[in-house]
Amino acid sequence: MKAVTVEQMRGLDRRAIKEAGIPSFVLMERAGFAAGEEIIRFIDDRIYFNHVKRFVILAGKGNNGGDAYAAARYLYENTDIEIIIYAVCKPEELGDDSCRQARMIIGNVDYLVKEQLTDNDFRKGDVIIDGLLGTGITGALKKPYDNWIKTVNLSLLPVISLDIPSGLDGNDGHFPGDCIRADLTVTMALPKRGLVTGDGPEYCGLLRCVDIGIPKAYNAEIESDLDVCFSDDAEKFLPRLAPDSHKNSVGSVLIIGGSREYFGAPFLAAAAAQRAGAGMVRVAVPEGIEKIPEASLSLIVSRVKNNGRGYFGPESLKELKPLIDKSDLIVVGPGIGTERDTFLFIQKILKIDQPLVIDADALNIIAESPEIYRRKDSNILTPHPGEMRRLLKAFDLECLNDRSRPEKAAALAGRLDSIVVLKGLRTVTAAPDGQVTVNSSGCPALATAGSGDGLSGIIAAFNAKKREDYYASTAAAVFVHGLTGEISPFGDRGFIADDIIGLIPEAMLKISAFA
Repeated sequence: MKAVTVEQMRGLDRRAIKEAGIPSFVLMERAGFAAGEEIIRFIDDRIYFNHVKRFVILAGKGNNGGDAYAAARYLYENTDIEIIIYAVCKPEELGDDSCRQARMIIGNVDYLVKEQLTDNDFRKGDVIIDGLLGTGITGALKKPYDNWIKTVNLSLLPVISLDIPSGLDGNDGHFPGDCIRADLTVTMALPKRGLVTGDGPEYCGLLRCVDIGIPKAYNAEIESDLDVCFSDDAEKFLPRLAPDSHKNSVGSVLIIGGSREYFGAPFLAAAAAQRAGAGMVRVAVPEGIEKIPEASLSLIVSRVKNNGRGYFGPESLKELKPLIDKSDLIVVGPGIGTERDTFLFIQKILKIDQPLVIDADALNIIAESPEIYRRKDSNILTPHPGEMRRLLKAFDLECLNDRSRPEKAAALAGRLDSIVVLKGLRTVTAAPDGQVTVNSSGCPALATAGSGDGLSGIIAAFNAKKREDYYASTAAAVFVHGLTGEISPFGDRGFIADDIIGLIPEAMLKISAFA
C-alpha cells in the first residue's frame, strides 16, 4: 500500500468529494466507524474488555475531531463501556461536518469543554482516544494542545490515535515540541509517510489502515517510492494451494548454519521455514556438534565435514553440493561463526546460482571482505542495525549512517543489486530499483534472541516456490513474522523466539482463509 504525503491525501479527499460525489460527512463517518471497529479489536486482543472502564475521547476542532466524534458514536452503539468526551471547543465552534458528528452524540455521552487537562481527568481503566490534531499540523503546538498532549503522555494509559498521533508531521515524521505517544494508530485510506519515517514508528505504536471508500482508481494514480505492507498486501502471497501440491512443488529450503559455539540458530530458521509452508527443509551443520536442539521428525539434518574445530570450511563444500542441488533456496549464516575457514566457505557459497537468504555472521564476513560478494537480484540480505552499519562502511556508503532507515536500505540494495531487509522497528524491505516497503506489523515482543533466525526461515519459505517477485514476497514474509509478535498470548513480555514457530500458522490464517 502506497505511503502518501499530506498533500497527496488532501488531493484524494477532494477528488472523492468533487468527482465521486461522496460527501465529506460520509467520509468522516466511515473513518470514525472503521476506527471504532479497530479500537474494539485492539482492546479485545491486547487489553481485554473487562479491564476497560471508560473511553476518554479527546476531540479537536477540525476533521480529526470529527473522526473522533464518529468513533465515539460507534463505540456508544456497540459497547457498554462508559464514554466521556473532552473537547477543546463547543460544538457550534466546529466545522460543519465535525459539528454534525458532535450533535449526533452529545445527548448520549458526557461532553466537557476544557481549557486544560490534569491528572485528575484520567483514572485507571481509561483508554484515551486521540482526535486532537490531524495531518494539517505544522510548527510548534499551540494552547491548549501542548498541555493536553503532555498530560496524556504522562498518564501512561493506553492511547489510540486517529489517523496520526497529534503533533506528528505527516510528511517526515518529526515534531518540533511534543507529540502523542500512541499504542495504536488507525490511519485513514492510505498510510501517511510520517507514520513510517522519522520519529513516526516510535510514536504511532501498532499501525492499522482502514478503508473509507475513496475509489481505488484514485489511489492507483498516486506516485510514491515508499510502500507500507499491511495484511491485504501480504494476503496476495498466501493463495489457495493447488489440489495436486506436493513437497517439492511448494518449495525446498536448505539451511546452512551452526558451529561449535552456536548450534541452535539454524534449527530455529528451519522450523520457521517448515511452519511457513516450505515442503522440504534440510539443515546442514558441521560435524562435531554434539548437542542438537529437538527438531521436527520431518526435518532432514546433515552433519558435514568441518574444519577440525567445529566450523564450516572449504572442505565442507563437497558434501554440501548434493544438498544445494536439490534445494530451491539456501539460507546461509545463522550461527555460522567468522573463522578464517568460514570466510573461505562463504566465498564459495556466494557463487552458487540458487537464491540466497544471507543472515548473521555471513553478513559480517561480507562486511569484512566486500570483494567476495557476488551481486545477484535474487539474493536477500537480512541485517540488523549493527550489521547494517558494517555493510554500509564496507560498500562505501558510510556517509548514509545518519540517514533514514528506508534511505539506507535502498542505497545498499542498489549498490549490491540485491534485496535488503533492514530489521528493527518497522522493518524495511528494499529492492535494487529503489522501491522500499516498510512493515506495519510487529511489536516489542520480537526483541528477543533468535527472532531474526525465525524471520530468515519465513523469508526462505515464501521465496522457495520459484517466485519471480522476490521483493514483494519478502515484504509479505516480514509482515507474517511481525504478526506473530502481535498475536502472542504472552503480550510483549515473556515471548521467546521459539514461540514464533508455533504462531506462524495462526498468523497466516489471520491474513488469509486459504493459508
